[in-house]
Amino acid sequence: MNRQAGRKDGESIELAHEDTRQTLTGIVNSLLDVPQFASAFQLQLQTLDEFYSLARTIGGSDCPVAPLPKSLLDLERNYFSMLFLAVTRTLAAETTRMPLYAMVNQGMRAWVTACDNLLDDEYKEVFPFEMAGHGNRMRSVLTLLLADRVISEYVCREYGNCDLIASVGRISLAALMPSAIQESEEEFRPVPVLSPEELLQTVHRHKTADLFAAPLALPSTLEHVESSRLSAAKRAVANFGLACQILDDLKDMPLDVVEGRHNYLVSSISVEQGSGWLDDLRTGQLEDWVSWDMFPAKVAAARQVARGLFAQAFGDFSAIGLDLKEQLQNRIVELMYLILRVPPE
Repeated sequence: MNRQAGRKDGESIELAHEDTRQTLTGIVNSLLDVPQFASAFQLQLQTLDEFYSLARTIGGSDCPVAPLPKSLLDLERNYFSMLFLAVTRTLAAETTRMPLYAMVNQGMRAWVTACDNLLDDEYKEVFPFEMAGHGNRMRSVLTLLLADRVISEYVCREYGNCDLIASVGRISLAALMPSAIQESEEEFRPVPVLSPEELLQTVHRHKTADLFAAPLALPSTLEHVESSRLSAAKRAVANFGLACQILDDLKDMPLDVVEGRHNYLVSSISVEQGSGWLDDLRTGQLEDWVSWDMFPAKVAAARQVARGLFAQAFGDFSAIGLDLKEQLQNRIVELMYLILRVPPE
């Protein structure tokens, strides 16, 4: 077994994703029929244009950046940002700072992707650099530096407020720290296998749920929002993130087993079978396996847990005024399966 297991899995789901392009288009159209989502998506597209335009200006000839790739404008590439912006607008309907929140969220996306690249020794492109050389680690470092400068220059240009520039930096750093600390703990592998409940409430709560709540940190500080509504919004995005993390764990299980990472499905199986099965799988010769073929019953149970977390999230979305009909809720869950490259239920 090797890293190709994870890659082959991703490629096979990508083919299925292409086969369901019509389904994806139908889901996208359903989402854009919701006014909150439609306006949030338009703001996200404007933000992308501004973010990459500023990056090109700041980078100049010393750190040249190509124009914004059209592929980055697809809704499936921006769904989570659209969701965060729709929630923010619902919480603070009268705010004039939505462009600021959208830009800071885009900056955090770049920071998180660049950090993941460095931690996982991979390269998911944020800026299409045109510079000479092909070192991916340095490109990730440049992504961090450039994204930080884009946000600072944007706030300075649009608001001219040094206090706001400082607040944006402090608040965004604090919002990302729980996830960063948890990621640092996982640098030492193999990690201990926790119970599913402990994994969700400690590891995944900090690594993923807090990361999903991070875009609300700045508006929750700058806007006047009723505490109960703010709590419901944070619960909603956190539970939505946990549900997505479980689905992601289903896809990533082969690679997580090899690399000794935390994984919800590994924890679920270990409760009943101990750790011997994991040692056997990690040292065995199986290649190109996927969790839904190897452990179908456990995968089905994990999907139900994810479905419950999605339901809790939709309940809290409704509580703050982002009321989504059941049919649309189901389509959003279907979209998450497509985005995360996991076969549907």
